[in-house]
Amino acid sequence: MIKHLVTSGCSFSDNKIYKWPHYLANELNITLYNRGQGSAGNYWISKTIIYQTQLLLDQGVPPEEILVAAMWSSIDRKDLFISSTETPNFTKLISNLAPNPINFIDEHANKKLLTSNNIDGYLLGTPYCYFGNKDIQDTKLELAVNYFSNESMAIESYENFLRVQWFCESKKIKLINHTFADILHYPISSFNSSVKKDIMTKDYYRNILPLYNMIDFSKWIFWKKTEGLYEYTKDNNLTFDIDNIHPSIESHQHYVTNYLLPKVKEIM
Repeated sequence: MIKHLVTSGCSFSDNKIYKWPHYLANELNITLYNRGQGSAGNYWISKTIIYQTQLLLDQGVPPEEILVAAMWSSIDRKDLFISSTETPNFTKLISNLAPNPINFIDEHANKKLLTSNNIDGYLLGTPYCYFGNKDIQDTKLELAVNYFSNESMAIESYENFLRVQWFCESKKIKLINHTFADILHYPISSFNSSVKKDIMTKDYYRNILPLYNMIDFSKWIFWKKTEGLYEYTKDNNLTFDIDNIHPSIESHQHYVTNYLLPKVKEIM
């Protein structure tokens, strides 16, 4: 019998307000351990899910009592680990009030908002997104221009999908995967309605197909063919926050009650 729900994701899954993890845990009447964080990429999602789940196992929770639910995020996000002992300009990278970097080695993280610390953590977000801290902006841009191609970030994301899949399989833990939006057509963005999504990432980059073929899609829940919460909200004429990107609290509840919960019960 499932008693514990481990989740992670990006801003579509964080703890700032009630979102799908909180509604799902309430519907299933189980304890929630949510590690979602705004701007998080798939590396963060993978690491926090594995870390939090292993904590439960180490505390003696039987694997058959755990359900893992990953809401995978944009493939163009690059989560960079930095530390006070080995990263040049570390103090400059944490010298603002934004939640970068974020320390995930904290078993109580699901009970509080994660903020910057002065030891180590992750710089989240896409290489090309805006950061109030210019040192973070410059670091991300330099690495993205010189090292992080679109294909390399796609490869990393697919490896993280598999990482969680194989971890859960090895521990005999039930797993469901869903997405904040359509991420299987990267580098095409779901938020650009003028671009037709007709070529999947696995067909666009030759190094993705072998990884794609190893994914157990019976453990994935999509809206329509490859879409996620963003498209579900839009297609059902539900409401968004003021930015017209993030679904409202009411839309999260609608998604869980009318779509996600029945699918999860089938898998469980």
